[in-house]
Amino acid sequence: MSNPELGRSGPPDPADGAFPGGVPNKKLDLPLTIVFMILFMLGGYVHLSIYRANAKRGHKFLLSDIMAEFCMLRTVTCIFRITWSIVTTRGVVLLALVTVNGGDALLFAVNIFFAQRLVRSIHPKVGWCMAFGQFTFVLLISVPAIILFNIASSITSFFSVGNADRLELTEDLLKFGSSWSLWLAIFPVLVVSGCLCVPGPAPEKFGTGSLRVKVALLYAGAFLLITGQSVRWYALFNKEPPGTKSIIYSKAVFYTTGFMFDILVIALYAMLRVDERFYIPDGSSGPGDYSGDKHKGQYSVEEIERLVGGLEVPHQIMRERQGPEDMNMVFAIFFATKNNNGDGKTKSKPSDETVAGSDLGNPELPERPKRITRRETLMDAIKMPPRHSMASAAYPDIPGTYKKTGGGGYPPQRPRRSSMSSQFETERSYDVRYQQDWDGSPPYGNQEGDEKV
Repeated sequence: MSNPELGRSGPPDPADGAFPGGVPNKKLDLPLTIVFMILFMLGGYVHLSIYRANAKRGHKFLLSDIMAEFCMLRTVTCIFRITWSIVTTRGVVLLALVTVNGGDALLFAVNIFFAQRLVRSIHPKVGWCMAFGQFTFVLLISVPAIILFNIASSITSFFSVGNADRLELTEDLLKFGSSWSLWLAIFPVLVVSGCLCVPGPAPEKFGTGSLRVKVALLYAGAFLLITGQSVRWYALFNKEPPGTKSIIYSKAVFYTTGFMFDILVIALYAMLRVDERFYIPDGSSGPGDYSGDKHKGQYSVEEIERLVGGLEVPHQIMRERQGPEDMNMVFAIFFATKNNNGDGKTKSKPSDETVAGSDLGNPELPERPKRITRRETLMDAIKMPPRHSMASAAYPDIPGTYKKTGGGGYPPQRPRRSSMSSQFETERSYDVRYQQDWDGSPPYGNQEGDEKV
């Protein structure tokens, strides 16, 4: 590790090295950084407002909050860079470099989420398999890990002045962190392009807008971030001495690929409403959940019981039975309230006085009846009431007539004799069906006998 040139000039100091964008000054960097700081603050406000508005209406989209946090981190980066243009202390330089190198990883995570949802929409079997889910989960977990890794490596490098071996180790660690960040930026484009090249079923719809717009939006944001990360990766792998005139370290490249591309991605995602286009229902866990058309006929017994229980209707679920083709059958009995109308209310009977032309004053309005035609209403108004059932005229009411004439109750009874020999009096021929006992009261027109006959 010993180098004569290194021994004469001493170990390099990271605070004195060449930086992308160079050392900021008050004339150019100060006003330009203030402009970008205001833009990032505005972008953070927009995405935070979108997140809060969605949260109020139950539209859960946490990626808007992540983009708002990225804007806050970039605002802090601008603050430290403004301070660096005024005060050139080691601490300020360290904080400015740390925040510049660690910010874009948050947007890489957002694009990975977008790519995951597109893959699950284009190829549900591949997107929802355990291997792909665990792989994307590892990538997402590595985002905060790589941010902390780069911060720790940068701090260690700044406090390793005079130790060439530690400086070389930290430089290798920073190269690994930059390479991993570049991989995170490229992954969404690779995985979505691979899915589009492989034929499959009709894509599952989710969010708003067409699938082409979603893919184009992801590609636009990903390519901008890949360009910025590629410039930082190249500058780290190709170190230049202090005061270099390389275009990679120029201020134009730094502000274009470092700040301008970031603010373009933030503005693009806000204007094209990624919170609506890439929205998926909360709790999605399998094919069909994105579009809400979950596997018809493939509900589990627990899911059926949960859906039936959510109806809040009195019911009883029977034991499931083995159905055809290894399908479980679930039977449910629903209990309805027994009432007159089926709606728990009793119809009010219309009054007999309700006829056409009658003056009802201001009575309480009855419940709205079943709709009928005007002709039926008019016919009901002029229709005569039904006749009451009259007594049978086969035999006159002799007791009643006798009572009205002043004869008292019933007429005097004749001696007891059987009616079977009284053909003259009954005006009937003998028949066992007409046999009756004269001892009954009244002797003529026996009402009970008439009913039996």
